[in-house]
Amino acid sequence: MPPVQPADRRRLAARALWLVTVSVVFGTGSGAVSVAAGLHSHSLGVLAVGLGVLADVAGSAVLVWRFRAERRRPGQSAAHEVRAAVIVAAALAVISVVLAVRSVAALASRSHPGTSALALVAAGLALAVLTPLAVAKRRLGRQISSRALQGDGALSGIGAATSFLALAGLMLYDVLGWWWADRVAALAVAAVAAALAWHTAPRRTRPSPQAHRAPSPRR
Repeated sequence: MPPVQPADRRRLAARALWLVTVSVVFGTGSGAVSVAAGLHSHSLGVLAVGLGVLADVAGSAVLVWRFRAERRRPGQSAAHEVRAAVIVAAALAVISVVLAVRSVAALASRSHPGTSALALVAAGLALAVLTPLAVAKRRLGRQISSRALQGDGALSGIGAATSFLALAGLMLYDVLGWWWADRVAALAVAAVAAALAWHTAPRRTRPSPQAHRAPSPRR
């Protein structure tokens, strides 16, 4: 991406702050409802929705701090970016581990999910809200070269994807009796979350060997 001018960056950073604030406000209530509905109906797909939304809340809350700090001290944005990226990557990794463990346990025990109107409404609402948020965060993150904001967009995307998969899994169970579809969908999301955690984590650049090599004397 071409470099962003300071005035444009301030405007884009303000937009990013607005996006992550919306994620925190929406996700706090929606994530809690989805987790409760998933646990009540024994649906790993809906539980995955709740975990994804709450992880998005955690990542977005960190980015609220990150972009507010940039507005106060623009020269320290790089340090704030690294810290935010680490926390977002950690949230993605936690989602991956929790979903993988619960999915494998449910597949091994052959437990069947349940359905409820609350679970379907929670998943549908998360899908409708998180999809445009994910697209906007990823696009804006590329514009301002923010790995943390792109990772938070991935968190929103995971929430949207799990919502779609949860709805599909519950419908397949109701229509065809495929009890494992809900569990396999959650396991697939766990694998995607692990890959995104690796991509979001900041990398340390090692200095080249030539940088430490003393220049040879001229003859």
